[in-house]
Amino acid sequence: MYHAIVRALVRRTWRRVGAGDFDAAVAMTAPDVRFRFLGDTPLGADVRGRQAFREWFDRFERELPGVRLELVDVVANGWPWRTTVAAQLRVSATLADGTPYGNTAIQWLTLRWGRLTDDLVLEDTLALDAALRRQQAVSRAL
Repeated sequence: MYHAIVRALVRRTWRRVGAGDFDAAVAMTAPDVRFRFLGDTPLGADVRGRQAFREWFDRFERELPGVRLELVDVVANGWPWRTTVAAQLRVSATLADGTPYGNTAIQWLTLRWGRLTDDLVLEDTLALDAALRRQQAVSRAL
């Protein structure tokens, strides 16, 4: 029963995040949350704290305006004091030059008593880097 509740919480949060309400993710974090977005791109990060986590979403939105995030699947395991959640996400956007962008991301979360304490995101960084370079090229041309 507990794992079903956690999966429902994650689905509800991702519906809001997918609609552009990034504060929904920030609201479920512990004050000392650690967030890592792996890869050597402008979105790469290893930050701590709610404010830094929120600032990453601001950067994400600037780099990929109008991006859509969709939860594909979610699994949960563990106890309330240490719950592990794995989520598969679909990422899509239309880049500034009109090119469609699509990617898949895997998110590995750790929750403590319903609060997000650790968030690790893995995405195809070659596809992401190419998309961000296209975005930058359009920005430079303007």
